[in-house]
Amino acid sequence: MRCTRTIKPLSFLMLSLKGSHRTLVLLGLGSIVCLSAFAPSTACAEPMPGHMVYLRTIDPSIEQDIRYASAHNFTGRPLDGYAAAECILSQDAAKAIVRVQTALRAQGYGLKVFDCYRPSRAVADMGRFSNEPGDPRKVEFYPRVNKADFWRLGYVARVSNHSKGGTVDVTLTGPEALPAEMWTASTAQVDCAAPYGQRLRDGALDMGTGFDCFDERAHTDNPMISPTARQNRQRLTKAMEKEGFVGYAGEWWHFTYTRDLTLNKALDFPIAPLETSDTDQ
Repeated sequence: MRCTRTIKPLSFLMLSLKGSHRTLVLLGLGSIVCLSAFAPSTACAEPMPGHMVYLRTIDPSIEQDIRYASAHNFTGRPLDGYAAAECILSQDAAKAIVRVQTALRAQGYGLKVFDCYRPSRAVADMGRFSNEPGDPRKVEFYPRVNKADFWRLGYVARVSNHSKGGTVDVTLTGPEALPAEMWTASTAQVDCAAPYGQRLRDGALDMGTGFDCFDERAHTDNPMISPTARQNRQRLTKAMEKEGFVGYAGEWWHFTYTRDLTLNKALDFPIAPLETSDTDQ
């Protein structure tokens, strides 16, 4: 693993040996170079840029169920780069989604996020999974799709807008929602497109399918969902679009903030716990 970061000029050499990890750090000539053998992916990780914020610090009323920090996702494992279950977004995107939350709360509804910023290494991890043997969560997340077709169908990609800081996976909460069901590794898998009340309860309103459901019924305008689910999708889409988010036709939960054209670079800093994050970055 190799990484570089510019710092003030220094001129010394440091060799660190710890267990089976061996890291050589060269400080000098205005840069830091880290060469790490057998090191975890967070070694020499880039810091969180200053324009990115933890959504929880802006509006803690927005519920969070960050699936890729747990094993409850289509891969059956936490993804690389998710060291904490936290939603991180660009400042402008975070402020915009807070405005969405404010508008929805006035109507008796609210938001729950499943994923926000996604490190590029996590995107690559999804790609690796699609080429690995085994389908630990197929019954719930892609019962009618072959894993070999993930790339062709667009369920995995080499670059994701999530990595740029302005894309969020979100659902709608409200008084009609069934109480959330606590998920554990032993929870029985149920088809994500099963009728509302039969599939895993995530604390959200009926949206036609669960989150990350690789199925045609997860397409935003799919005609096979119930009138109630269609109405809920329209309510969510309308509220998000009003604040500059644009949806993705293939996933009713996926929205990208479009009012900040500077969000054009895929990032790869890991998602760290809020209490240990460097808030000065």
